[in-house]
Amino acid sequence: MIVISWWRLSDSLTENQKKSLFRLLSDEDPSTILLVKQQLIDQGESGVSQLEDWLKEVTGSPAEEHLREVITRLKNTQCHTEFLEFCARVSVESDFDLEEASFLLSSTEYVATDMKPFRMILDGIATEVKTHLEQEGSPSEMRSLSHVLHDKYRFRGNRDRYYEAENTYLNRVLERRVGIPLTLSLLYLLVGRRLDMAIHGVALPGHFIVSWHGQFFDPFNHGRLLNEKACQQMVESRGQEFHPSHLSPATSRQVLSRMLMNLARVYEIEEDRQRLSRIRKYLQALGAV
Repeated sequence: MIVISWWRLSDSLTENQKKSLFRLLSDEDPSTILLVKQQLIDQGESGVSQLEDWLKEVTGSPAEEHLREVITRLKNTQCHTEFLEFCARVSVESDFDLEEASFLLSSTEYVATDMKPFRMILDGIATEVKTHLEQEGSPSEMRSLSHVLHDKYRFRGNRDRYYEAENTYLNRVLERRVGIPLTLSLLYLLVGRRLDMAIHGVALPGHFIVSWHGQFFDPFNHGRLLNEKACQQMVESRGQEFHPSHLSPATSRQVLSRMLMNLARVYEIEEDRQRLSRIRKYLQALGAV
């Protein structure tokens, strides 16, 4: 059995030691490669930056693919741990940074994706709304927000593939410009926050909407204006009893819980036990189950 006992990721390796490691990762024996990769993984997430530096030295060699796989697995664990700790930390809080929560959740699935560009997309949408307000002679802020999101950026409800995990991960919603009621409402919340608009989420049973100055809007349906009667009918059409409390502003914790429960439902349908188990751990840490 090959054991890498002469170094740790925290150590500074000599050139000969690094070459020996790279040779092991290029070995023709799959069992040797598997063992070396596992030993790298066992040393933990703290070594990711060191491995990324080494990756530059093995570009184009057989070792590159294996080193990339190790880095991805370590980052996956790192992202999982970070979001799990976040859920535990906010489990006793009603309101917290939903944008941070959403992108941390996205990172658990898309570990190699930089989330900064997606924050910039939200910044850009907010700028477009400001521009539209100035050009149109100060129309309703909500009307401008809906126009920019739905008419200019073409965000829409994903009616054809409603039960799809990508509809819940914010980075994919921003990339594909389709989502479910919850994540399209989330766009209203996050862009509205940049514009100092007092937009709130409203967690109707089976359908998420938003409120602004006592009015209700349905982001899944092009930001359609709803009155209380329409909201009541929407709930009752799903065979549930309507309560006025359904129209209360949703807390950040309720929004995040609903995102996780949506993912749990999708992974249950897909019989993806590994992902379902991970989502259930987040729900438990959040105190939502």
